[in-house]
Amino acid sequence: MRVQLLCPPPSLEGAWIRPRHAPHHAAIVAAALRDAGHSVHLIDEALKTTHLRDVQGDCARDACDVVLVMQGDYNRAIQPVVLDTVIRGLLAAAPDTPLFGVSRLREDTARGAMEALPSLPGMVFGEPEFSAVALLDALAKGDLSGVGGLALRTEAGITTTPPPAVDLDDSPVPAWDLLDLADYGFRPHQGPEDVTWPVLASRGCPYSCFWCEVQGRPAWITRSPQAVVDEVIELHRRYGARTFFLADPLFGVKRAWVIDFCGRLRDASLDIQWSCMTRTDHCDRELMQTMADAGCINVLFGVESLNPYALERAGKSLDPDTVEPAVKAAQAAGLEAVVSVMIGLPGDTPGGVERTIDGVIAMEPDYAQFFVVQVPPAAKHPDGRLVGGWEGGRFDFPGHAFAPEAFGPEAQLRRLQRRAYRRFYLRPSFIGRKAGRIWKRGDARVEAKRLARGARLAVSMALGRQPSR
Repeated sequence: MRVQLLCPPPSLEGAWIRPRHAPHHAAIVAAALRDAGHSVHLIDEALKTTHLRDVQGDCARDACDVVLVMQGDYNRAIQPVVLDTVIRGLLAAAPDTPLFGVSRLREDTARGAMEALPSLPGMVFGEPEFSAVALLDALAKGDLSGVGGLALRTEAGITTTPPPAVDLDDSPVPAWDLLDLADYGFRPHQGPEDVTWPVLASRGCPYSCFWCEVQGRPAWITRSPQAVVDEVIELHRRYGARTFFLADPLFGVKRAWVIDFCGRLRDASLDIQWSCMTRTDHCDRELMQTMADAGCINVLFGVESLNPYALERAGKSLDPDTVEPAVKAAQAAGLEAVVSVMIGLPGDTPGGVERTIDGVIAMEPDYAQFFVVQVPPAAKHPDGRLVGGWEGGRFDFPGHAFAPEAFGPEAQLRRLQRRAYRRFYLRPSFIGRKAGRIWKRGDARVEAKRLARGARLAVSMALGRQPSR
């Protein structure tokens, strides 16, 4: 079959905002469909447009046998009203072409998504690459009754079938040849002249933080260490990839898994480097050194706050006393340490946020990022309220800003965010250290360019501006 796999824009109005993350699950689905013998045209409209007529035009030009619309993707959520508008527009542009949604959801949340999208005829869910292949096989036979992980809208209402159990080691290498990874955003701590290739070692997360979209996804599952190493080797062979991002929401939950992975990756003797995200209570000096020896150069710690009460109220079961030792362990192993902070956690206060900023600065991590908590409309918490409108393309956590009881309007949260960036990045000591490192690196020109791009982003954030295209 000829398949159009479409990633909708997060917004149909307002300025275009460069997405930071490529549509990872869409690339995996595309690879699985292609391996099954289908012809796939993958379009990421988030790179192209915020206008429905352009999306309709792409759909009409392709003249495909089936249209698959990504309901969401890794770190990319779409407001239901926008998604439903896109679906209605696509059905109008190609009324005779079957259209289904695709998403990594549980059976209950897939049903909820169908209820929120009254125009969507059906959706495959679970681990989407397996469900999508089964769907197309069933469409070719004209019988959908045996498809697991399928939600359908019928005259009797919405019906669902449970998704099958799968082995993620059977998941294919993403079809990155259908996208240009250089088109996506960058992190200031990643090399400006390297394309960063995302790799998923697991899906989901064993924790349940209040704001995180992972809560609506299937249970946390992992791939084997060898399967992940094999993907890195294949990307290196196929594309010359040398910089990787282990994109798991939480990498390294199991210490033995990380040690096994690092040993296999080291034995592969590839000229590569990689980064990841993890928790401070999963780290120590020995583990950081093991990762560094396997090519890791950077670790982002999801700290969120140094206020223990706010962490507890937000469902983030983290001991703040583990943060500084983890940062120092990473730096002692030669890794860059990045601390991520969320402004507006339930139970936090403006004073608590200031104390968190003070504490992060005192730890001297290599970089820091500061997000205002943003959650979907359905998220509710007794310690606060949703403020402001939906922001579908802002940073990594789309949704409405969340204001705890102790905070006023959204503007107060944004002021604290800008102040955090100013205080962290515009310190003479920080600027001096980074400038000094230019001459210690092997390629001073590349390191200077990297610092300049990071500084531009930090200043933009400090001024409350969006990164430009």
